[in-house]
Amino acid sequence: MMSARKISGHIHYLTLETALATLKDGGYEVIDHFYTTPFDDLPGKTVKAKIAKLLRKVLYAVSPDLMVKLVGGCSLIVLSK
Repeated sequence: MMSARKISGHIHYLTLETALATLKDGGYEVIDHFYTTPFDDLPGKTVKAKIAKLLRKVLYAVSPDLMVKLVGGCSLIVLSK
């Protein structure tokens, strides 16, 4: 995460719970939410990348929330009004 922070400069460190609570505290009603799964689209060029992709896919199938907390690699999309 630190290298991504240095490159983009705007990484936010939120959990699902803190992100949704922040929206609710701001007066928004959360209608739905889901994670992006960019790891499905990325080709595994190295052995390490292939293992990480497989790990993400298996963990995501078991529990998306757990996968995001343990491994990362997703963004949260929230529908609110």
